[in-house]
Amino acid sequence: MSLPILDARAPAIWHVPLHVVMRTVLIGVPAALYALSVTAQTARDVRGPTELVAIQNEAPAKLIVDPPIPEQLALGRVMIQYRTENLRIIAVFGKGALSVSPRVGHLHYTVDDATWPIVDTSYGTIVLVGLTPGSHKVRMELADPLHRAIPGTTQTVTFVVPDTAGHSP
Repeated sequence: MSLPILDARAPAIWHVPLHVVMRTVLIGVPAALYALSVTAQTARDVRGPTELVAIQNEAPAKLIVDPPIPEQLALGRVMIQYRTENLRIIAVFGKGALSVSPRVGHLHYTVDDATWPIVDTSYGTIVLVGLTPGSHKVRMELADPLHRAIPGTTQTVTFVVPDTAGHSP
């Protein structure tokens, strides 16, 4: 048996199975697109403007509220996540804080038909435990450092607390 004679001038031909090519494309393209989208986000895109420089003509404050976390609600715990745009939630109060830029404030929320709000400066998640089973609502609004509601920022979340009697949390 003789071996074939190879011509050194002939180009090398690689035979790669189709499934290897497809796997490379299906993994490589999304990974490349993800890397591009991550690098396209700046710190300002994620965190907002720096608190060290005043902002001229600030956009209106905005409150974004999620519904209660379903897995926790099923256990009788109400956890409502929120975030803000164009307002930093911090524990600063008084007339002097009205001139701070970027804008600062806090969250007021009331549970059901309470006549007084709860002030939240923790920024992130409202946690309510011990509510009776049944329908409830939480009214949330952004407030300025003088505790005045900021127009256009009110959100109301309605939910049902299940009867968890006999279930261990």
